[in-house]
Amino acid sequence: MSNDPLLEIAGLTADELVEMLALVAGTDICELDVTHGTTRLSLRRPAVTAPVPIATAPSVPVEPSTLAITSPLVGIFRPSVTTGESVQPGQSIGAIEALGMPSSVDAPQGGTVEELLVRAGTPVEYGQPLLILRRIGSQPAFTRAVESL
Repeated sequence: MSNDPLLEIAGLTADELVEMLALVAGTDICELDVTHGTTRLSLRRPAVTAPVPIATAPSVPVEPSTLAITSPLVGIFRPSVTTGESVQPGQSIGAIEALGMPSSVDAPQGGTVEELLVRAGTPVEYGQPLLILRRIGSQPAFTRAVESL
């Protein structure tokens, strides 16, 4: 006969129960059903509205090396830059023509046009990526891979 009353009643020890609850405590799990031997354990709690803080080492935020410049409105895209061309912050990368009126699309940062995603004269939607801009000081992924060999 065991000296753990929980084992006799529920089929698992108090230590095992504490271990299972600790696994769930640091997550956003709202409902969990566990079967252990002949015992079925159901855990339910209200949904967590705030993110659960996870203890991690502080990290330095890293800016991605590329930036997708998106369309500010619906219309016809007319690029004024080509792949490989360098652009300065605020420089026009093209225009969106809507209702016969062109609206300039400017580069938010300086860099090199890595890829034009939309051909000249193509209709675009609001928020659609127009081109990929490699930020100043960032090397293309292929160059970095070759240099690391």
